Amino acid sequence: MQRTLILSDLHLGRPGGARSARAFEAMVAQFDRVIVNGDAAELHHARFQRDAELELDLFRDLCLSRGIRLDLIAGNHDAFVSDVRSLTLADDAIYITHGDAFHPAIAPWSPYAASMRHTYVKALNATPAGMAEDAARFAAAREASLAEWRTMGEGAHVSTLANMAIRPHRVLSVLFYWTRFPALAAGWAERFAPRAGTMLVGHSHRAFVKDIGGLRVVNTGSFGFPGKPHAVVLEGDTARVHRIVDHAPYYHLANEPVTAWTIAHHAGRSAQENRAVHQFVPLDGGAASTPVMNRAASPSAMRSMDVE
Repeated sequence: MQRTLILSDLHLGRPGGARSARAFEAMVAQFDRVIVNGDAAELHHARFQRDAELELDLFRDLCLSRGIRLDLIAGNHDAFVSDVRSLTLADDAIYITHGDAFHPAIAPWSPYAASMRHTYVKALNATPAGMAEDAARFAAAREASLAEWRTMGEGAHVSTLANMAIRPHRVLSVLFYWTRFPALAAGWAERFAPRAGTMLVGHSHRAFVKDIGGLRVVNTGSFGFPGKPHAVVLEGDTARVHRIVDHAPYYHLANEPVTAWTIAHHAGRSAQENRAVHQFVPLDGGAASTPVMNRAASPSAMRSMDVE
């Protein structure tokens, strides 16, 4: 029986991110397939890029040498690590994407959020005719993340406790985004992965498991600030969420899962639940509205509790 491990937001190569690729050796050795759901390495930041490339190569070798299939989904800090922006598993019952494309500002707490929003909207408005909407939004998100790099001059913004503490308004931005993020994810799934009963995301750095209108949304957290990384394990028809514990020199999965469930397709929402989700998730960043439904997903999209 194949075992799959799903992680996100390792931020390899960045101080405060995952310690090293080698620290994952004991963990990945237990699996047949490893999926990193965005921001595997700090490739987007000029100061850390060299170390990030080295650590990512080591992580690839770690998997390759053991015959483990590795899938890297691009995020906003490693926008060109692959062309893959989403994956579906279990006959579309599981949908995986980083989450940076959910909001036009990408990271609304960033000092460069306005620049990213402007670039996102401009790119979306220039979408070629016939391009699938999810592909257009992924492309716009990539352009927006690059705009942050160009505007800052030395790479993507890195949040730390110190620079958040001296800018209280950014703390409020993060907290507000955390409250919205599960519904943003559910709205995205409704548009682009309606058969999925489970959606796996990252990006916001806050681990959670929430059920929204028949969809289970799981955020695996981050190895960067504010921490608390988690992983999803898929085995047979079962999905489990485990805390990741640091027993130096290696990371390990906690023995007991935080939660587990049977993988299944979306059971459907009631009309009331549909209205509640759509009113809460304006994907264009404007006023709440009912999104256009049933738009074709792009060919490149390959097939409640807070987690402490």
